Amino acid sequence: MKFRRGRLYDAFFISDIHYLLNKKIKSHKHKELFQLLDHLNKKEVKFDNLYLVGDIIENWFFSADRRLQRVKGKKRFNKLFERLDRLSSGNGKKYYIVGNHDTTSYLMRLTPKVEHYLIERGWIICEKAENETLIAIHGHQGQYNKFTWMGSILVLRILHVFASALPALFKFSENFYHKHLNRQDPSTVEETLHYYQKLSKLTHQDKKVLISGHTHDFLCIPKMNIINTGDWVKSNSFVIQDGKKFSGIRMTARKEFKKEFVLHV
Repeated sequence: MKFRRGRLYDAFFISDIHYLLNKKIKSHKHKELFQLLDHLNKKEVKFDNLYLVGDIIENWFFSADRRLQRVKGKKRFNKLFERLDRLSSGNGKKYYIVGNHDTTSYLMRLTPKVEHYLIERGWIICEKAENETLIAIHGHQGQYNKFTWMGSILVLRILHVFASALPALFKFSENFYHKHLNRQDPSTVEETLHYYQKLSKLTHQDKKVLISGHTHDFLCIPKMNIINTGDWVKSNSFVIQDGKKFSGIRMTARKEFKKEFVLHV
């Protein structure tokens, strides 16, 4: 598919960028993401509403707050958010939905400096964004309750202290966390349906479209009105709303895009 110059859409959804992450720790597609954002900006494509559906900033193994205090770190933040801001038509809202990798707070809050940075740029920070058509939520709520979240964060903070002293432990810490502490993402059809049924119930979805991220699975379940935006680790995917039509799009190469699914409300 191609984007027509000057096109205005209702909304843009993207998640699981894990920005600031070092490739030595975990793979990512940040270079390709900037190619997408630059292409949309060059084509003057605009969106009334922007939804960052969680895990946008990697804050589990590196302190995003400390990085933001540095000149080089501030430039990296600006590099991403200046491009995202230019996608906004100015007639709607910009939502930053907090994901599990965005924070190490027991209360699931962004760090003060990151929060202040986003608010200054006009982003609405929330756990869930909702209107008459859709609900957008990161999705880790389907795996964590308050107690399992706090327990995981406690252990993660301990691992982070050791890893800060010895950088080679970052990789070990991540593997240890996922193997022994993290609840595994759904892999079978039964597990996937159970996970999204739980998420639907938690969000009181009703007949609205439920849009999430978290599992990194780029998918659409039409019978349940559910969409997962995928990620920028492997999928290179995003979702666009045009009226009552939601299109899941994958970037296959520089300036090349493939429409994977369309959900009509």
